[in-house]
Amino acid sequence: MWRKAKRCGLLLSMIFLATSTFQQATANANVNKLVYEVTYATEDLSTPTAWYNSAYLNDPAYKENRFVQYWVETPIAPGGPRDTGFYMVYRDDGLYMFFQSNEQEKDATNKWKNSSIEFFVKYGQGDLPYHQMIFETNDSNVQYYEWQTDYRNNVPLKGNIALDNEELPTGWGSVLFIPWKAAYKYVPLNGEDWEFSMIRWSPSNSPTWGGKVHQVGRFNTLDFQTPTASARLAIQKNVIRQAWEAFNEAIPLLEAKWLNGDAENASFYAEKVQPLITQGQTNGSLIPNLDTLSGAEIDQLYTHIDSWFELSRDVEDNRSEDIVNKLFDEDDDQPPVTEISLNPAHPNGTGGWYVSEVTVDLQATAVANETVSTEYRLNGGNWTVYGGPFAISADGVHTLEYRSADSSGNVEQAKQEVISIDRTSPTALVVYSETAPNQDRVTATMTPSEAVTITNNGGADGYEFLFNGSFNFEFVDVAGNSGTATATVNNIATNSTGVPGKPVLFDDNGQDTGLLDGNYNIKMNQWWGNNGRIYKLYENDTLIDTQILPDHAPQAQSATTTVSGKANGTYRYYAELTNAFGTTRSDEWTVTVSQGAPAKPVLSSNNWDGDGNFNVQMNMWWGMNGTTYRLYENDVLVDERTLVAGTPQAQSAVVEISGKPIGTYEYRGELINAAGSTSSDKIQVQVTK
Repeated sequence: MWRKAKRCGLLLSMIFLATSTFQQATANANVNKLVYEVTYATEDLSTPTAWYNSAYLNDPAYKENRFVQYWVETPIAPGGPRDTGFYMVYRDDGLYMFFQSNEQEKDATNKWKNSSIEFFVKYGQGDLPYHQMIFETNDSNVQYYEWQTDYRNNVPLKGNIALDNEELPTGWGSVLFIPWKAAYKYVPLNGEDWEFSMIRWSPSNSPTWGGKVHQVGRFNTLDFQTPTASARLAIQKNVIRQAWEAFNEAIPLLEAKWLNGDAENASFYAEKVQPLITQGQTNGSLIPNLDTLSGAEIDQLYTHIDSWFELSRDVEDNRSEDIVNKLFDEDDDQPPVTEISLNPAHPNGTGGWYVSEVTVDLQATAVANETVSTEYRLNGGNWTVYGGPFAISADGVHTLEYRSADSSGNVEQAKQEVISIDRTSPTALVVYSETAPNQDRVTATMTPSEAVTITNNGGADGYEFLFNGSFNFEFVDVAGNSGTATATVNNIATNSTGVPGKPVLFDDNGQDTGLLDGNYNIKMNQWWGNNGRIYKLYENDTLIDTQILPDHAPQAQSATTTVSGKANGTYRYYAELTNAFGTTRSDEWTVTVSQGAPAKPVLSSNNWDGDGNFNVQMNMWWGMNGTTYRLYENDVLVDERTLVAGTPQAQSAVVEISGKPIGTYEYRGELINAAGSTSSDKIQVQVTK
């Protein structure tokens, strides 16, 4: 009792000292606040040049110039050499402010004379801390001040805001950027208003907008346009990512500070720091899937941004509390601490699921000489006294709560662990498009017992049978349990009684134009016997065509595959015929392409008079045609055109050349088709006048 009285006396004296030295700021009330409408934007406005070149510049819907002389408050008319523009928009990542001046006095270095901006902002309206910044238009530095705040070390703007100054054609311009992470408690997700005031100090005059230094009551209103649903989600995602990044950056710093070999520090880390980290990581478990989450899930994640941003501060609060408890020897007021361990320690399935039963072990620690009892409950049921490790084996998502109490009546706040178990392999029902005897194809479709991912069959849930047989669908559920389902078809009637007869290949290259070009057909004939249902053609051991054929055994079968655009060379082909009894392969067939590329073009010119105006004509007299013609002058492309192919007929093209000065010009033509290209010999044209 004496310890508590001593502590209370000390705390009261500290409070009295703080209140006796605190200066309460006073403000001049001004109900005639000015309002600036802050719209949402998607374009990049991070630099003065971007603003200067945007549609916002000088648009009265966005530009504000309600400035007055600082000392006498005489209005400054818009326009003219003293005009000052002030603009604001907000984007997914934060608030952008653009200050633009038409003052054009230059210094000795021929640059615009320096001005400065004194800017005040409050994240909201009413009795809130305000932040003061002063920056120069010829410098990237920002002087930062903070007033009326309970946390002197809480300077969220410092080190976070960005300033960009540039000389513009009409004067200087500055962009001040406040990222949402610097105002994460006050992001205007629903169009909440902020307040601000500003003063511009210039070489010639000192215009201000509705207030002097520290006249908080004369702040103006920043009226944020309410974001659309999609913009709101984009802002939330941006802030969540920044909070998560800050949280993960703080963890190694905390580890380095507290896990430094000192046993007391290590104990504090285990008891007070690690639980904060673990809880933060649990709260952020969905962040890797942020872009696929629903709006409700993102709203839930957003409730944790304070704890992610403020991890280090929460640790400091815990440390302060720990020191006070030790100073006043009040450990007897501390409840027990219960630690949970699971076996397996981590989910042994996928997606955070266990695929086996989970054994739970609870261990409570309390102050010496205290008797501890622990209890737990599952899924909101009755509390059960813990007597030793127990197993959870039923499928489902289980919420386990646990807590401990000591003999002095100190009760630990209940903790929670979510354990997801799925020990059941998925199954599937297979249905068929046709069960009566038929001579066509049958499609088997599987319907799984739960959400699964099919790992074969290209991920498709349907398999097409062309002849009787079986197929195994393979799949896994979200927990990683695997399953199979077998589809069996035996109702497809067939005329064939054995493997297909041997197919024979031949080609028709050269039969159309007389040229062994790269356009031809590969034809397959199976003259008599058992038919194949599937025909496959391979070129140089690569499958290039698959066709489904009817079974009319013992009649002949045939199939044709069109090949085009082949370059000169030798090509090997073989075919396979497959039915329910097996596969039969043809002998190899070789096709030689020697005239696939265009025939050689010939160039001529009509520059008989030697002036700079003439035609360059291309003729290809007979052979493989090109589909594109290019003309090069001194190895530089000067003309390209599309030609109509009519192999083996002649092709021609005329290119008009004009205005050439005296000199020698070298020309080369080129014909191109899918199989390659062929160049003409070069010709020279002399321009003598």
